[in-house]
Amino acid sequence: MKTYRFLKITSSEDLNISYKIRKKVFCEEQKISEEIEFDNLDHLCEHFLISKDKIFIATARVRPKNENTFKIERVAVLPECRRLKVGSLLINNIIETYLINKKNNSIILHSQVDVESFYKTLNFVSYGSEFYEDGIPHIAMKYKYEKFSKSQIK
Repeated sequence: MKTYRFLKITSSEDLNISYKIRKKVFCEEQKISEEIEFDNLDHLCEHFLISKDKIFIATARVRPKNENTFKIERVAVLPECRRLKVGSLLINNIIETYLINKKNNSIILHSQVDVESFYKTLNFVSYGSEFYEDGIPHIAMKYKYEKFSKSQIK
């Protein structure tokens, strides 16, 4: 039986694991430069990991944009773990962390256009026009708040 665990990063060791996942997914797989990927904003963010059977397989960071708006960034799932609902688990846990009992908060993100439909399944809506980040088309999205509860975490 697979055991998934959501973890807020609190140690430099775990942060380095997150960086390794991001480097593999963004720099090696998607050919994004390390200068862009590691943009000197990590110190402003909270970072999260997902493990499966004690092996870390996914990560994301959340950066406060203002007192009540939080931006999910650098969502990365190892290639061999995609299509296993790990990304959904990661995003839903982040939503719970920032929205449960805090309905004045909002969550935004910039999705790569190729995975926009994934975020739509998690109740995000697109707004604005497509734009490019490091040569990759993106779209701005916002979480559509609907009385979020722990039962939505799957």
